[in-house]
Amino acid sequence: MPAHVDLFEEHGEVAALWSGRPYGGRTVVCFDRHLDLKPLAPGGAEALRAAAEEGGSPAPLVRRLPVRGVPGAFGLDDFWSAAAITAGLTDLVWVPSWRSSDGWVRHALDAVSLIGTAGAPADPRAERCCLAVTLCGVRLAVVPPDLLLDHLDRHVRTDVVTDIDLDWLVDEHGRSEHGTDELARLVGACGGELTAMTWSTRSGFLPSEYRTVGADVAARLGLRARRSSYLPATPWPEDLMLRVHQGAGPSGPEADGDGPEAGIVIALRGLAHTAASLETAEKCFERAAAHGYRSSWLAYRVGAAHFALGDHRAARSYLREAAAIDPQDTLGAHARVMGARATLRLDGADAALDEFRALAAELPLREGVWKTLRVLARAQSDPDTAEAAGRQLRRLARLTGPGAAAGPETDRP
Repeated sequence: MPAHVDLFEEHGEVAALWSGRPYGGRTVVCFDRHLDLKPLAPGGAEALRAAAEEGGSPAPLVRRLPVRGVPGAFGLDDFWSAAAITAGLTDLVWVPSWRSSDGWVRHALDAVSLIGTAGAPADPRAERCCLAVTLCGVRLAVVPPDLLLDHLDRHVRTDVVTDIDLDWLVDEHGRSEHGTDELARLVGACGGELTAMTWSTRSGFLPSEYRTVGADVAARLGLRARRSSYLPATPWPEDLMLRVHQGAGPSGPEADGDGPEAGIVIALRGLAHTAASLETAEKCFERAAAHGYRSSWLAYRVGAAHFALGDHRAARSYLREAAAIDPQDTLGAHARVMGARATLRLDGADAALDEFRALAAELPLREGVWKTLRVLARAQSDPDTAEAAGRQLRRLARLTGPGAAAGPETDRP
């Protein structure tokens, strides 16, 4: 019988394989359309450390539902941050679905720039095969798939563990981005062990009709796909998350019952409404809150819609709500940036300067924050802040400017 690979619904479920800190001293190569690395929600790190000290499995701490703001220390979007605490992860290679092209380092930097550092040094550097940066206690390399073989040859000197999120192959609209043959070839080049694959259909990132691709990929690698998911079904219609990501409008019945789970269903329906009816989305936010679930995702979406319409006061109110609900989330960071821009329009440069100064300290890789901070500091006759912003912008320009990824010599000041 051929060796097997475990196939899960959600990334967080892979924690069931983490006994014995399996990533210690190894490099994890993850094929995923999204980077599931961000600061853990409040209380998450403490719960994971306590479980590790007691020798227990972190699997019971996985969120039962694939949204933040529900019980559980971690889930699909902060999965690798949890692995750094309980599975021995130190080195992660993220292979996104997009390929390298002119300016790809800037694209890579933008993809990680909303991950807060809590004052820890990020130490970014660009080379011709990767953008390397330290975030959430993990040494991360962002490596486009067409540069992976070069990166493995140049930088990986440890055993490799490979992890696949199958949405790497197909997006939520059913558009194929890669073939199974290409994925099998790249996984084969990594060597080492393929431990897990994830469907991501429950969270709406892979249309359910593509679930069979998991068994196909496994077979091309000479493996048997073993269905290993253990989380219960969601309390919402199966296609609702998919429709939220597609912007296709609501689907399925209204929520039944009371309590936070009904509130989550209402909030998801509100997300599906934001493009078509902002008023309906706002009512969904309040109804969900009345059920005990305040959705940072929906608050952000409503705030962003108001911002686009030029209603900056309403925008700031919802964006501040989103940031207050989940300040560690990258969505919360984005809400704070937009909220600070609303403050600039409502209250002027002096008030906005304080907000952008705080943001720059937490988001050292976010170029737009530093640009705005420099403009505001100059306008408010604050030369020290303006010069500090200029220095950081020059560092970022060395990463992303012409020829920045041509080789290690481009890292010199």
